[in-house]
Amino acid sequence: MTNLLDSTKMKNILIYLIAILGVFQTAWAQQELERANHLFEKAYYADAIALYEAALPTHKSSKLITNLADSYYHTFDLNAAARWYRYLISNYGDTVSEEYYFKLNQSLKAIGEYEEAVTVLFDYYTKEGETDNLNQLKQATIYLDNVKAIGDRFTIENSALNTITSEFGAMQIGNELWYTATHKKSTSKTYRWNNEHYLDIYTHPLDKQMLGDSLSSEVSKAINTRLHEGPFTISPDGNTLYFTRNNFKNGKRKTDDKKISNLKIYSANLVDGEWKNIVELPFNSDDFSNEHPTLNSDGSKLYFSSDRPGGFGSFDIYEVTIQQDNTFGIPVNLGAIINTDKKEQFPFMSSDGSLYFSSNGHPGFGLLDVFVSENKNGIFQQPDNLGLPINSGYDDFSYNLNTDIKTGYFASNRPSGKGSDDIYSFTVTKELVIEDCKQFITGIITDRTTTLPLSDAIITLVDTENKLVSTSKSKENGAFEFEVHCETTYSIKAEKKGYEGISRNIITNNERNATKDASMNLFSITEKEKAEALVVLKKLEEEKLRTKQLAIKKLEENKKAQIQLVQQEAQEKERIEKVRIAEKVKSEQTLAKKITDALATETALVKESGRTIIQTEEIHFDYSLWYLRRESRERLKTVIDVMKNNPGIIIEIGTHTDIRGNSGYNKDLSQKRADSAKEFLVKNGIASDRIVSKGYGESKPIVVCPTEDACSEEDHEWNRRCEFVVVGWGYDSKKP
Repeated sequence: MTNLLDSTKMKNILIYLIAILGVFQTAWAQQELERANHLFEKAYYADAIALYEAALPTHKSSKLITNLADSYYHTFDLNAAARWYRYLISNYGDTVSEEYYFKLNQSLKAIGEYEEAVTVLFDYYTKEGETDNLNQLKQATIYLDNVKAIGDRFTIENSALNTITSEFGAMQIGNELWYTATHKKSTSKTYRWNNEHYLDIYTHPLDKQMLGDSLSSEVSKAINTRLHEGPFTISPDGNTLYFTRNNFKNGKRKTDDKKISNLKIYSANLVDGEWKNIVELPFNSDDFSNEHPTLNSDGSKLYFSSDRPGGFGSFDIYEVTIQQDNTFGIPVNLGAIINTDKKEQFPFMSSDGSLYFSSNGHPGFGLLDVFVSENKNGIFQQPDNLGLPINSGYDDFSYNLNTDIKTGYFASNRPSGKGSDDIYSFTVTKELVIEDCKQFITGIITDRTTTLPLSDAIITLVDTENKLVSTSKSKENGAFEFEVHCETTYSIKAEKKGYEGISRNIITNNERNATKDASMNLFSITEKEKAEALVVLKKLEEEKLRTKQLAIKKLEENKKAQIQLVQQEAQEKERIEKVRIAEKVKSEQTLAKKITDALATETALVKESGRTIIQTEEIHFDYSLWYLRRESRERLKTVIDVMKNNPGIIIEIGTHTDIRGNSGYNKDLSQKRADSAKEFLVKNGIASDRIVSKGYGESKPIVVCPTEDACSEEDHEWNRRCEFVVVGWGYDSKKP
């Protein structure tokens, strides 16, 4: 009993400890999640990821998934970002804003899933009924196809200066290459956005790039600090440097109310070979960022990117005038032609006045792409994507042209590089000519009868709404040609006086510059009328022939039917005859059996001279009388018995006389005697129609007597007789 109590007590203690541990783990997990959120808010994305991943098994809230996906997005693990944006939209789609559909779109483009990327936004805009955005998406898709159709416009080469960390913003200055890179001392401060070192500005001998970054040196200890410096630009005279730096004053980093150290643009003057007089520009602010300065060719305007209030998106590009006294005007937003509701950064002004910049708001291949906007009469034009292979699915930025406007540098964090951001040199090999996909509809108009080409035929091209697209005339050789859009349906019609018009549909595909054949032959109206007359005549002849053939066919069918009928009648007669013969044979066989049985059982039935007779004692009549005598009636009972035992027997009563007396008298007397015998049989139950009475007179003597005296009395007695001959065996009382 004691052991049982101890066991129960131990179980209770164990349950209590498990409950305490569960509460502790829940509290610890909540504390770690709060810590992750704190890191995320401070943009320490690399550190936040591990804590969010650890919290996933118990906290898959929309906020956690959103922050985790954003953390991967900002640290450029785009496969993981896409996975968690997909999860967010799949599970919380009704509450997810467009921003995250866009980020999924960008992540998918980066990992090469272009079709899914387009579908994500297409489905969202369709669901939300955002027709304008849907149309822009469709146009952007077509536009990018047109850009891709150009092919590779540049040759690019990964710089030997690149390391496993970041290098970008390269610019030729004199005989040196200046660029921005993470601090090259391992003891320097780490930037917790991505856990890399902070950025500094470096210089490198232009002709010794292939030796790697070991020959790179800091531009100036006064410029570089423990925080970010770069990108930068330099004035045309080389004496003023403009660069980006974290909000940094008196050796300390300054932050806004969200604990974010915003970026500012600073300037420095080259004095006696050293960079001095470092000051921030007057339009900076502690509450927003200014970054990525660049100058126009004469140094009179500074262009930069900023997320200051009043812009179109997160970062816009601005210009500010540099006065003669080196003061600055008021920054001006470059407007909706350049800026979008997304990011526009890393501006660069070429010597011809064109603006190059990076954006993820204009139609691009994923994340930041490089764009160019020509300046015509002081107005920037609609930007165009620079194309491949400068642009990729990842960030492509800090585009910078050399003075020859054919070569230069840009940076990208594409996975094929060496580090997170790499510098690439490039050479322009193709002009940027963006054209819509086009095809050609060509053909030759010919005469249908002669097959010869027809000139001056009017060819009309219309769209699916029957709107006129273009018209043309066939040349002397009958040829014509239209330039048309890809993936479009057209109707093309050819007409000429004296000819019947004809049309056909042509559907173009997405093969650029392909040719679709639309050759047609026109039918001369005169030839058509002749042909139609021949057709009518031919139809009449065919109808006559058909009528004749039908008549012949009908006659043959009737003849065939008659033959079949005769054959059927003959077959039926043959069948009936066979049945009759079979029945006769069967009847005869049955009758033969009856006769055989009767002869076997009836002693009075005997065969005699080929006849069957009923043998009785002699039946005598008184002389010249026909009445039956008593003994004769007794003897007739034998006949009655046989006929009753064999109801099918039919007999003939044949009576005979001798030759004495008149033959006529004898004939009459014998008939009366036969009738008398029949009458007796009938009275004794024998059917009358079973009996044939026949008086033969003296015509059939047994003993032939030439004269009355030639025969004895005994001979005459033999001749006076009454015979009962069986003449039939098949009597049926039911038959009439």
